[in-house]
Amino acid sequence: MGETKVPRPIRLAIFTIDLPEANAITHRVLAVFHPQVAGMIRSRSLRRGQRTWDALKHLYRRSGPLLVAKGLESALCHIVSRLPRLIGRVPRTAPLRRIAKCYSLSVHSTSNINAPHWRQLVADWKPDLLVSIYMNQLFQPELLGLAPLGAINVHPSLLPNHRGLWPYIWAMADGDRQTGVTVHWIDETLDTGGIIQQRSTPIYPGESAISLAHRCADIAAEMMVEAIHSVEQGLAADVRQELGQGSYHSWPDRECLLKCKENGHRCFSVTDMWRELLRAA
Repeated sequence: MGETKVPRPIRLAIFTIDLPEANAITHRVLAVFHPQVAGMIRSRSLRRGQRTWDALKHLYRRSGPLLVAKGLESALCHIVSRLPRLIGRVPRTAPLRRIAKCYSLSVHSTSNINAPHWRQLVADWKPDLLVSIYMNQLFQPELLGLAPLGAINVHPSLLPNHRGLWPYIWAMADGDRQTGVTVHWIDETLDTGGIIQQRSTPIYPGESAISLAHRCADIAAEMMVEAIHSVEQGLAADVRQELGQGSYHSWPDRECLLKCKENGHRCFSVTDMWRELLRAA
């Protein structure tokens, strides 16, 4: 009887953004795969092709309350992570750099992951697989070509529905009764690659975007671990998306936020932010 061939551990390069939902997924992936992580890069870009201040002005004009709320959530995450003794509880989600430090990893920051300097850094890491966790920048072919096994992304919607930005908010604005999470291969356009796996979750009446986003992140964390294992074993699916049946959205505007309210949903709640950041993992 011949020996069963065990796949070697693959090397990973992680691309992400420093937001509580993304950090919850990153933390779970690192807990399982940190010895295999060659490096991490986070996006510091809010809007492609614009300086941070110009991007902030544009986004505030488009959806002021949303931008303020997300900034508040990130600030709360940093505050909560520093006060475990005072609040008597261990925070559920820490800032990205603190998570990385737990695993003796550094985090590189850039507004353009496709610039030659960053492509060379990734090439030096010699990754087998690129792992995108809510990364908000497109991967160009030269970058994708650096990993022989390709690149995967996790997206908080049931693709091809709600491709693009902030899908859980658009799902609430459209009156959807359920949404979910998709792990998919990355190709040269946004959220259009073949599907590896999907999982659905209901959108509850009166739910806020905060609670939905964090529930999707909990689902996404386990799915990403499963997906990386499946790629490692050569068993990952690649189901073509029917893009003609889907939808694409940019940054939510004020009309989108109004529709959320009309459908009985709260876009943001400080109480929900606090509850989710402190909820037991």
